[in-house]
Amino acid sequence: MIKKITNKDLEIVNELLQNIDRNEKVSIDMLEHPFFNYVGYTIDEKIVGIIKYSLIYDRIEIDYIYVIPEYRKNKIGTKLIEHVIDVSTRKKNIKILLEVRRGNVVARKLYESMGFKEITIRRNYYGNEDAIVYMGGESDG
Repeated sequence: MIKKITNKDLEIVNELLQNIDRNEKVSIDMLEHPFFNYVGYTIDEKIVGIIKYSLIYDRIEIDYIYVIPEYRKNKIGTKLIEHVIDVSTRKKNIKILLEVRRGNVVARKLYESMGFKEITIRRNYYGNEDAIVYMGGESDG
């Protein structure tokens, strides 16, 4: 089930963030920030996946997505991204941007399967690894 992250969830969210290559620690202030959005996916009321995206005027930027390894291959990442796509649709099909390490083939296949298109490469963005920038969410018409 998709749910908005609240201050009651901060401890578990920050534990999950320790598993990904981020120095971010979510605070109450960040939850209340007008551009930042934190959403979780729960199973039996346990948060097993999170996505952070920024809604900035005419675009959405997916900052990160994380699913606990033992819950992967259950379409949780897909459901979290579908939530962001739904937000994009409600906001009149604004574009969605995200970036991913070139070597993260699993994530790249997921994004491409959901209609995201590669738009540019940021050379050596992650030290000596490139970032692939994808865009989706805009209607074709």
